[in-house]
Amino acid sequence: GAMGGMGQGSGMAITLERFLGSRKEKRRMSVAEARSVLEEAEAERMFPADAIAKEAVRLTENDGIVFIDELDKIVPGREAAWRGGDPSSEGVQRDLLPIIEGSMVQTKHGNVSTDHVLFICSGAFHSCKPSDLMAELQGRLPIRVELRALGRDDFYRILTEPQFNLIKQQQMLLGS
Repeated sequence: GAMGGMGQGSGMAITLERFLGSRKEKRRMSVAEARSVLEEAEAERMFPADAIAKEAVRLTENDGIVFIDELDKIVPGREAAWRGGDPSSEGVQRDLLPIIEGSMVQTKHGNVSTDHVLFICSGAFHSCKPSDLMAELQGRLPIRVELRALGRDDFYRILTEPQFNLIKQQQMLLGS
């Protein structure tokens, strides 16, 4: 390419000074090394880190989705209910509440408002129920979907109905 015709002389130092700005550093390097240095410098110039961080914060505030898994782990178990609850799990719920309600969260890239962030939570809830969550937290998570356990017929359909189901895949592997 255009870089390939350049030698390792003063022309390379001038080009580096032009791309690197005030960092006037002369050093000898191969064309391949110089190309990577130039590409990195140009990328930094075209995409400044602070502009990328600002755009990331803006996108997060407007289109952000936070998935919280294992929400059931912060619900006190049945045996804790008669003792008055588990203070640590209630503390975690209280800490989550303002974030889900909408607040400013400090990050290393600046403050992020969670006012328009979508929060999706999931949990198995084997030993507790979603209604065991704090009432305020339940109110901020208004849509609840319950899944039923898979049965024998469900597993059969999973194994046989898809075009490239597991059984066909195994048969193809054994056939090759």
